[in-house]
Amino acid sequence: MKRLFLLAVSVLLFTACGEKPKPKDYSLISGEVQNFRKRNITLKGYNFEKKIKFDRKSKTFSDTLKNLTPGHYTLIIGKRPINVYLTSVEDLKLIVDAKKRTQDPTFEGPNAVINNYLTERYKKFGLILGNANKLFSLEENEFLSKMDEYKSTLEDLATEAQLPPDYLEKEKRNIYYEFARNINNYQAYHRILYGDEEFEVSSTYPSDIVKKIDFNNPVDYVNSFSYRTLMKEFLDKRANKRKPEDGDFDLTLLTTVHTEVVDTLIKNDLIHKIAQKSITFTENLGEFYDKYMKYSTNAANKKEISDLYNKLKLTAKGQPSPKFTDLENYEGGKTSLDDLVGKGKYIYIDIWATWCGFCKKEIPLLKRLEQQYHDKNIEFVSISVDKSSLKEKWKQTIVDREMTGVQLFAGKSEDELDFTKDYLIKGLPRFILIDPDGKIVSANAPRPSEGDKLTDIFDEVGI
Repeated sequence: MKRLFLLAVSVLLFTACGEKPKPKDYSLISGEVQNFRKRNITLKGYNFEKKIKFDRKSKTFSDTLKNLTPGHYTLIIGKRPINVYLTSVEDLKLIVDAKKRTQDPTFEGPNAVINNYLTERYKKFGLILGNANKLFSLEENEFLSKMDEYKSTLEDLATEAQLPPDYLEKEKRNIYYEFARNINNYQAYHRILYGDEEFEVSSTYPSDIVKKIDFNNPVDYVNSFSYRTLMKEFLDKRANKRKPEDGDFDLTLLTTVHTEVVDTLIKNDLIHKIAQKSITFTENLGEFYDKYMKYSTNAANKKEISDLYNKLKLTAKGQPSPKFTDLENYEGGKTSLDDLVGKGKYIYIDIWATWCGFCKKEIPLLKRLEQQYHDKNIEFVSISVDKSSLKEKWKQTIVDREMTGVQLFAGKSEDELDFTKDYLIKGLPRFILIDPDGKIVSANAPRPSEGDKLTDIFDEVGI
């Protein structure tokens, strides 16, 4: 028996000694937060967002992050954003006060040096450049001088911070991309701030700065927000130049990305972000879908867009419209779509919210349109997708803006209301045109501000 016991122990020891410890495949983020009473902290990054539970009693949080892409992230603690650098296996702890913004966070962990640097870097924008409005209001020479000072200051700060060599190399490029982005946007932003559409930069202005950037660098695409933003702005401009006068911008942008971007990771990510939003707006659904499927090589992305496409086909022209039921009517009672169809009138529906600035800009034009067509075979219906807590604000907005037509209140957001979910509404305002029998004429009808484009459709259907 004793021999058997010794044999068992020796086997156990041999096995234990022979086993290699498993490599760590996660990172831990934790911290202590003062002056914070909410239940969650949000962590955001490239194609990443996660809610982290906050323990209000202990004033701490902790979460395990698996398969995290190394890079820059933002911890949003109430109204205080904190820029952090995270990797897939190295832990990070911070101590911060959610309200005392002049008090820097304290970092612990292998990447504390990088995170301390990011804290100092963040402060330099305000110290040197002030704020965006102040910066882009400057005269050209002063603006360029400020940008040169900012770029040199950040480069010196990065060099002196004793950053890891590989991070320092990427960070210097990141600084340049931020610099280039501001240089590239100066003319457009200066025009907006001064209301001068004729403003032009001088002939010596470095307008070609973006042309010198390689937009096929996947490392910088993942690592740098400024790089991704510069790329998006560059491609938007190219697409606007290529778009035919009456063409579809979303379709042109999709093709532009395909022709301009070589790197597979970047191309797949960009066209997927375009498709997630634009497939619900494009005027050429079938062509848009076919091109996306041809250009993308990411199986998971293609499945997601295929699912959207198959759902969107249900709201194609001629299909029966999804229905809303029992929405509160400003005039009293409840109203459903079935109460409006079958009366010989087309229905032009405005999906809006009181918090939506673009929605409010359409209201005067919508009122004018209603007056123009008041004796025609069309009913104008506005559905507020404000949450129930904003009911009184909805009522007051109707009074203040003297809104007409059928005014309905959903008490739910566009992400919660079945009617708007069926139409895959991703942004406001959204207009829908339905025929007298309840069939869809346009699931994404032109806005009142689009003038002839909308009235031409009215003429075509005989309104």
